Amino acid sequence: MKPLLELIGETAPYVTAFDVTAKDDVVLGWFKPEQRRYSETTLLSLSESLRSMALHGALIGAAANPVKARHYYLGSRADLRVFPVEATHSEVFQCVGRLEGIDRSNLFPIYKVSGSCLTDKGERYAELDGALLVLTEEQFIGLKGADASARPTWSPGQPSPYADALRPMAPEWLEPGRMLRTSLPGFPREDCAGHFDIRALCPMTLVSANACALVRHFPGYERYWISRCVFSCKDVVDPGQAQRLTCVFDGVGRFVITVESDEGQRLGRFKLEVVPA
Repeated sequence: MKPLLELIGETAPYVTAFDVTAKDDVVLGWFKPEQRRYSETTLLSLSESLRSMALHGALIGAAANPVKARHYYLGSRADLRVFPVEATHSEVFQCVGRLEGIDRSNLFPIYKVSGSCLTDKGERYAELDGALLVLTEEQFIGLKGADASARPTWSPGQPSPYADALRPMAPEWLEPGRMLRTSLPGFPREDCAGHFDIRALCPMTLVSANACALVRHFPGYERYWISRCVFSCKDVVDPGQAQRLTCVFDGVGRFVITVESDEGQRLGRFKLEVVPA
């Protein structure tokens, strides 16, 4: 059987997993943290936690899929919970997860996955439950098309576009202390390297880093850690596509961030539970 990393559509630098193995119905893998945390005080930024565990979800899907050919696993929802740990640093993290069940939409199967993220000392750092649309290469091209130009290139040793994901934004208060909005410029194709191999799409990890950074503008949340994030995706973001982010304070420790296109189409939504540091 091909290695699991060859059965998914993501490649480096989006993929940082190594030593990926599957035994029975459990998939294990490791990754080294690389992304800046900005105002977050947890061991990993929420953005990197989502990226690493969503990627592990795709590997779980590849292990469970009876057809051992490359498929594309598109996240439609995720519920991430982050727990306090004693560790103040972790050189590597381990992801462990399994397939929980299979649903079916009108067009594609939906794999339901669960996983845990552990520190290098074995402490439980995070857990994720998620759902992935499963597409063959032909279905993926039929849905999103293939790149007419060469895909974004990246070579080992080059800086990762995911290490420093925050972009300049100028938030404006719609309701001071309760609601603010900002425009997020479109990410160039080079920033989407590795996501995916036949068609560059903007990873939600880039969007989530900028969306979550809006929390720091609210009084009392200049430094914080996100204990829970419930994310739903309505549509993918294309390279170069500008977005509009609206962040609403929904009560003590709760924020709702909506991601829309410039035309007002909803692309995704984050519901956050946040603890000020």
